[in-house]
Formats: sequence, structure tokens, C-alpha cells
Amino acid sequence: MFRLLPIRSLVFPFLKLVWRLFLDRRVPAFTKIIPLLAIVYIVSPYDIIGDRIPLLGQFDDLIVTTILLLLFIAASPNHVVADQTIGKKLRDLQKRQESGHDPNDDSSPGKTIDAEFRYVEDDDEGNDSEKK
Repeated sequence: MFRLLPIRSLVFPFLKLVWRLFLDRRVPAFTKIIPLLAIVYIVSPYDIIGDRIPLLGQFDDLIVTTILLLLFIAASPNHVVADQTIGKKLRDLQKRQESGHDPNDDSSPGKTIDAEFRYVEDDDEGNDSEKK
């Protein structure tokens, strides 16, 4: 049986990124024309390979649309793409930590551990001396 899980785990985040970039005001309006062209190509009756040829006609729609959406991401400002991918995850993590809930933290939230440390250096004679 064909599993859709790997396809879903790649396609949905990709489309979410395209959508977030499309709505972001930092992406130039001229760049936002690219995903619109992809939509126009999908609904257009004119294709590179006609839809009358089974599977191959739909496959070219998929390829052209994917290339246009990748071009849109590449044409968007790098700092905006980074902010929409990694920055979003960092902001979510920061919100969880500020609320006191960190799923990776086993200690209870809000407790601070106060500690001191000393640097111990070996002498040439093998004796240990402490430095502060």
C-alpha cells in the first residue's frame, strides 16, 4: 500500500511556507506574482503537455507549479524566509519557555539552581592547585 505520510510531511510544510511568505509584507509585491502565475498555470487550459495524455498531462502541471513555487521562495528575501521557517520555531520555543513549560525540561518550572565552580590546573609535579 502506498503511504502518504512522507508526502504529507514534505508538501504541507512547503505549502504553509509559501502561504506565509505570500502574506508577509516584507516580500515585494512583484515577487508575489510568481505563486499567482502557478495558480493561473494550473487552471489554464494551455499546458506544456496536454491533459489528454493520461498521467503525463497532470505531471507537467505538478512540475511547473513546483518549480514556480520554489522560484518564489528563492526570490523572497533570505531573512524573511529564515524568519518564516527557523524564526517561527524559535518564537514558539521562546513562548513555551516564557510560559514555564518546556517539554525537554524535567525540572519544575521557575526553579533556579545556584552553583559555584572552580578551575583546577595540574602542576608540573603532579600536585593539584586551585585557582579562582
